[in-house]
Amino acid sequence: MAEKKGNELATISVYLNTPIAAVLLGVGFILGSVLFAGVLLIAK
Repeated sequence: MAEKKGNELATISVYLNTPIAAVLLGVGFILGSVLFAGVLLIAK
C-alpha cells in the first residue's frame, strides 16, 4: 500500500511540474525572440 501511495505522489508531482516547465519554456522562448528582434533592430 505504501509503495502505491508513493507512486501516486510522484505522479501528482509530475502533473504539477509539467505545466510549470511548459510555462517556463514558453516565457524563455518569448523573451529570447524579443531579445533577438531587439538585437537585429539595433544591428540595423
